[in-house]
Amino acid sequence: MQSLSREKFRQIHRLKSEKFRYREDRFLIEGTHLCEEALASSWEVDLLLFTSDFSQLLRGKKLIDGFGEKEVKLFRVKREELEKLSDTKTPQGVAGIVKKKKFYLNKLLQKKTSLFLGLDNIRDPGNLGTIIRTADAAGADGVLLSRGCVELYNPKVVRSTMGSLFHLPVIEELDLKVVMRELKKSGFKVLVSEVHEGKDYLRIKYPEKTCLLVGGEATGINREFLNLADERIKIPIYGKAESLNASVAAGILLFDIAGKRKNIE
Repeated sequence: MQSLSREKFRQIHRLKSEKFRYREDRFLIEGTHLCEEALASSWEVDLLLFTSDFSQLLRGKKLIDGFGEKEVKLFRVKREELEKLSDTKTPQGVAGIVKKKKFYLNKLLQKKTSLFLGLDNIRDPGNLGTIIRTADAAGADGVLLSRGCVELYNPKVVRSTMGSLFHLPVIEELDLKVVMRELKKSGFKVLVSEVHEGKDYLRIKYPEKTCLLVGGEATGINREFLNLADERIKIPIYGKAESLNASVAAGILLFDIAGKRKNIE
């Protein structure tokens, strides 16, 4: 157990900024569940911060002991200090610093992969985090983010994944045109979700190797990607709403793919 110096606190506080997360190659997580998910994963955790109240909880003690066994640095801090680091109104008394983990498409393609989700210009942090969580639940092999997407390690994104970030490969800052060509060379078919054009998703028979591409609500899918796609698919709108939220659309299509594959098995 160590005490937290002012300089160390300042270094950690800087990680609230995207600029410093990029420079340090690390990010903040907070809350019991996220820290438990990090502990259960292969991601490298630099240190754990917790309050005295948290350490007295049964769940808290178990978590602290677990990180201690992994030789993660442990710091007991004041609640006021943790509140300054927190991105939530009611911090749970625990936070951690995690080293970013890099994934590469060519390495993923060397494994047995059959379903990727590509995301173009998803700007809302909550939406991106929810989509990653949904992709994990649907059994996707990875999520591919265009350069126009919100930063993966934004606190709201991380929180919204509910720990799925630690269990599903996510690659960011990609040129999706290059990615689509690489996937096609590896036998994947690229299906693009489009609001007004394309075949009803209920009529689609998904290929063995599928990449589903979904765009953001504000801009939709890039026209270049539509032209490169093997198939355009849509979710019919029966009411007066113009379109669906990106996370809802991605969820419907991912679970349609997962369900149809399950039926084939």
